[in-house]
This record gives sequence, C-alpha cells and structure tokens, in this order.
Amino acid sequence: MSAARRQLLSIHDRVDFPTTVLRLRNSTLVHQHRIDRFPFVRWPAGSPCEPVNAYLVDSAPGVTGDTLKTYASELSPLIRYCAEHDIGFEQLDDSHLFALSTQLQAERSRHHPLERARNNNTVRALLSRAIAFLLWYQARLMLPTQTPLIGENETAPRIRVRRLPNPHAGQRGTFYYVHRAMPTTASREPKRPIGQSIIENVELMIEKLSVLDSQKEPATRRYRTQPDQLGAQLEYIRARRRFMVWIMKRTGLRPAEMTEMPLKDNAAVLQTKRLIIPTKKRRKQFAPLRSVPITLKDAAIFQRYLIARDKYIEQLRHSNPAYRAPDVLLLSADGDAVKKTSLEKDFERLVKACGYTDVQACFSMFRHRFVTYEVVVHLKEFMGSAGKTRQLMTDTDYRSILKRIAAKTGHGSVDSLWHYIDLAWNEMDVWANVDRHLERVHAADRFYEEVLDLRHSLRIDPSLTADKVLDVVEGGLSAILSDAN
Repeated sequence: MSAARRQLLSIHDRVDFPTTVLRLRNSTLVHQHRIDRFPFVRWPAGSPCEPVNAYLVDSAPGVTGDTLKTYASELSPLIRYCAEHDIGFEQLDDSHLFALSTQLQAERSRHHPLERARNNNTVRALLSRAIAFLLWYQARLMLPTQTPLIGENETAPRIRVRRLPNPHAGQRGTFYYVHRAMPTTASREPKRPIGQSIIENVELMIEKLSVLDSQKEPATRRYRTQPDQLGAQLEYIRARRRFMVWIMKRTGLRPAEMTEMPLKDNAAVLQTKRLIIPTKKRRKQFAPLRSVPITLKDAAIFQRYLIARDKYIEQLRHSNPAYRAPDVLLLSADGDAVKKTSLEKDFERLVKACGYTDVQACFSMFRHRFVTYEVVVHLKEFMGSAGKTRQLMTDTDYRSILKRIAAKTGHGSVDSLWHYIDLAWNEMDVWANVDRHLERVHAADRFYEEVLDLRHSLRIDPSLTADKVLDVVEGGLSAILSDAN
C-alpha cells in the first residue's frame, strides 16, 4: 500500500494514560485514565503523528463511545495534506485551508466516480475539526512569542476564523468557529424511520443466506472436512442476525448497547420479562443499566436466541476442546465477541444484498422507527385519557410523554427527542382510520417472524405436520385482528 493511501489510524483496546503523579514518602502513586478504544494516528509515511495523538488523549475525558475514532478520521485529510505538501501544522495559513477545502470538495467517490466523495456538510465538519485541533495545537504546543497560528482578525493570525454563537450551547459550548473556506451548508432531509419493506426484505435475505446450498465455493471448500461446523455456523449467524433485527425493532437501542448487553443479567429473561441494557452516550466510566419491560412473547424470542447461542458454543467446543466462550451476548463466526463495527458492516452487507444501493438504511433508522412509534402510541393514550386534541396539547404535555420514552431509550434529555413529535403526528395522519396501530404493527411483526421461523423449521425438519403450520398461521392472524379491534 502506498504511503499516500495508508490507513492512518489503528485502534488499541484498553489503553491507560497517566494523568497525575502523587509523590509519597516511600512511594509514588500514579493515577491513570483508561481509554477503551484509542485510535493511534500515524503520518502517511508511518511515523506517529504525535500532536494529533496528544490532542486525542486530551479530548478523551470529555467524550464517549467511538468519538475519538471520529475525531481521528476527521483529522485524516488535514494530516494527509500536510504530509503531501511537507509542512508542519504551525506553517498552515488561510491559503492552505482554501486548498484543502477545494480538494475535499473535488474528490470523487471511489464506488461512484460521477458523484462527489462527500457533500458540503461533510466538508464543513472536516474543516471544523481541523480548526478545533489547530486552536488546541496553538494553545498547548506553541510559544506565546510565536506568530499566532489561528484566531480572529484582531490577533493577526495566519488562519483567520470567526467565532459565532452556538445554538446548541447546552451540548457543545457557547460558540463555534467558521472559516471562509467552508462551503455553504447543504440542506438535507432528516434521517427517517427505516421502512417496513426494507426490514422484511432484510429478514428474507437472512433466511436466504443461511441455506447451505447457497454458499459460495470458498466457504464450502474451507469446511469440506467439517460440514457439521459450517452448518452450525450458518444456523447461528442466522439466529444472531434475526435477533439483531428483532431487538433493534423492539427497543431502538444503540448498536454499542447491543454488543455490550450483559449476558448474566439477561439470562433469566423468561422469568423477569425485562431486558437489561447499558446506556451509552454518558460520560461515565461504566455505562448505567436501564431495565426495559417486554412481553412474554418477546421474552420467548430472546430465549430462543440464547438457546441458539448455547448450541453453537457446544459445536465450537466439539471442534476445538480448548475453546472458551466469552461472557458476551453476541458471538462472531469464530466464537469471539462481536464488535459494534462488525455488526454495522454485517447489516450493511445485508442491505446491499437486498439491492438497496441508493437507499439509506442503517441501525440509527431503527432507533428513529422505535422512538417515533413510541411517541405515537403515547400521544394516542394521553389524548384518550385526558380528552385532548392536537390543538389543546401543551409543551408540558409533550414533555411528560417524552420523559417516559427517554427512560426506555436512554436519552439523557427530552430536548433531543422533541423533533419526534412532528414525525409522530405525520405517522398518525397516515394511520388516521386505524386504532391501536402500534400494537397491530408489533403483532404483524411477530407473525412475520414466526412465519420465517416456521419456514426455516420446515426446511430442516420435514416431519412437521400441516396442523402445526395451520396453528401458527391461525394464531398470528388472530393476534393481528384482535390488536386491530
């Protein structure tokens, strides 16, 4: 790989950085800050990019999740630009930011050469991160006697920026910086809830990809001497994918929360009828847990996945007696713990396999779907009990509804849920003639899932009788009709 396109960052798990040192009479006490996933950044030539790594370490206490990785990725264009022009960060000026902006806007997509690699909003975000880094670089690594690198006009800096009030002051501070090289903001539609047709096609694709006869030759060749291992792997990956889609629909949890759900706290789900989910996006060392109630039917679906997981572990131990299963809910094909990025890529592959190459479909859209439908059902319930119409609803009413939903979704503030009110009203207009529509959607979802399971069971167990098939169909249709009344 050439130096120009070499991957600039590598992820290191559980890195400890010293923060303070306390010297005692007979010893020295060092306090450390642990970063679970630290993105170590290098220059294209391979040497460590020490200023950026120091910036990431300094930023770590105030961020969560994969935010540091996002920062590192956003700074990659600036690092490549400086390397290409053989200049240090302190040598940058306005002309360089204009050149970088032009380069970012002109770059074409590798997969769609006629399209831009990034839109204006993405370019603005990359330049904004560059500005934030250069402000930090100036404050931490440059001498006061040096010519100012970056600032407003009155300081006569090399890079002139403007400081503007931040409309989201509660989340990001009281101001932000802009530069004349930033392109105009591109208007864009907000991300919508994922469509039901996309979900159903993804579920059908999961079934299709689990069939042994449909596997490509490299996979079958790898397991030629272990056909049982391949069959068990396909069966488990199918169960994991089905579970992945199901839990995103039912809880709207974040992908990182799904991969970190505690196995032991959810093992007795049939008895508790509750899901214990870690709440990410909190600046805490350990994610607080939230308890989400579910129905007995949903608990049975969860238990079904646990059974599939245990069965796969048995197969892995049969193939490799030294194998020890990690204490996690989701496993990879090799029996390791699955990372959030792996699940996201797996879902992306499923979407593309369905033919959705130009349609937006990602995990966050499941979250939008869940929250929107939750707001819908809470609005209908509130208006029914309070005898109110849309025109009589107050901000206090909305806030009480959103507060209940935030307890399920793990949102820290109801303010971040406010835009779902409009989405919910739009959904209610669509369903204007259908009462209890959310229950019916869930009933239809469960029926569809049961039919897929039944279809899979018929394929692997021909002994199933027609009565069993009719019982499933009759029960599913009854549930849908009763939820519609």
